[in-house]
Amino acid sequence: MIPVLDLSDIRITDIPLVGPKMARLGQLASAGWPVPDGYVVSVEALDGWLSPATRAELARLFSGQDHDQAALVRLSAQAQALILSQDLPGWLEEAVWQAHERLRQRTGLGPRLRVAVRSSAVGEDSGSASFAGQFSTYLGIGEVADVLTHIMKCWASGYTPHALEYRRQIGRSPLHSHDLAVGVLQLIDVRSAGVVFTLDPVAGDRSRMIVEANWGFGESVVSGHVTPDHWEVDRVSGQIITRRVGAKQEWSVLEPGAGRVVLAPMPAELAGQLCLDDDEVRYLCAKAAEIEEAEGVPQDVEWAIARDTAFPDSVFILQHRPETTWTTPAPAGPDSPAASPASPASPGPPTSEPPGAPAKAFDPVQYALRNVFKVPGT
Repeated sequence: MIPVLDLSDIRITDIPLVGPKMARLGQLASAGWPVPDGYVVSVEALDGWLSPATRAELARLFSGQDHDQAALVRLSAQAQALILSQDLPGWLEEAVWQAHERLRQRTGLGPRLRVAVRSSAVGEDSGSASFAGQFSTYLGIGEVADVLTHIMKCWASGYTPHALEYRRQIGRSPLHSHDLAVGVLQLIDVRSAGVVFTLDPVAGDRSRMIVEANWGFGESVVSGHVTPDHWEVDRVSGQIITRRVGAKQEWSVLEPGAGRVVLAPMPAELAGQLCLDDDEVRYLCAKAAEIEEAEGVPQDVEWAIARDTAFPDSVFILQHRPETTWTTPAPAGPDSPAASPASPASPGPPTSEPPGAPAKAFDPVQYALRNVFKVPGT
């Protein structure tokens, strides 16, 4: 059994052990891409931690075939409480302590190191199911004891109500929700962060790339809490076709007193400013296009720009995943025509506003969260 792997030792072939999110990061790191340093607690570690009695109880909880939403909420609470009540074995605690100390030494930060603790499911970010937003991520964790606690919370998040509902919708057993690894990655001192879509996520237009970003950590963007700054870029020429300042009333920042990343009011002097310059936008699109070429399918790429670091060394790739709306074949039939990725830009999704009603600003991030990432509640 391999309980913990340093990110630099992980390759794409390790997906069954660490999930595709962490396997892709490890592959990028091995090719010299700038990614946050870290380590991964493997699926095997979780497998070795869960006792036969715990597995039997989880199987009993989900033995029924159909559960309504109220039942899922009740079963979710029971399953998560069961997992969080288990003590971590000494061999796993020791493996995490050693990996964390290696990370502290590599980064040179010692006890000042802050990390992101991220779930990485084996079935996540595949070509047929995103799972984005279904499992937990915790930012700004410092002490190793807290890291261990949040590793357990990530594992328990396999049984949240929305994760269970998502699995039911795509026809997967809740019992597979313990196929989770957990990445522990250095928290970059972020100035700006966001996402690049290597196609237009609304229209499926492959000739345009979309950048969405905000000051601070990218959680405010990918969670849909803000209307971020927006750029549209021509793929071939790199020309920036559209620049739009978003209504950035909040940002995600590290709160020293709380010891974690929190959503806070945006300083007035930043709210009205674009959080990227043109060179950064074009560079991000170029790097996202390289990832797309290597993967063979359109991608969405999460990134961060470090504070007080010279460009382009300031750019870090946090994760990437295949786009699943325009590149997954739609069901055949007269009522469900397949969309072609090469289709020209369309006017976007229909609205339900009555004739003559004032037009509402269309938010591509919210649309993507609903239709590309399938994030609950968006």
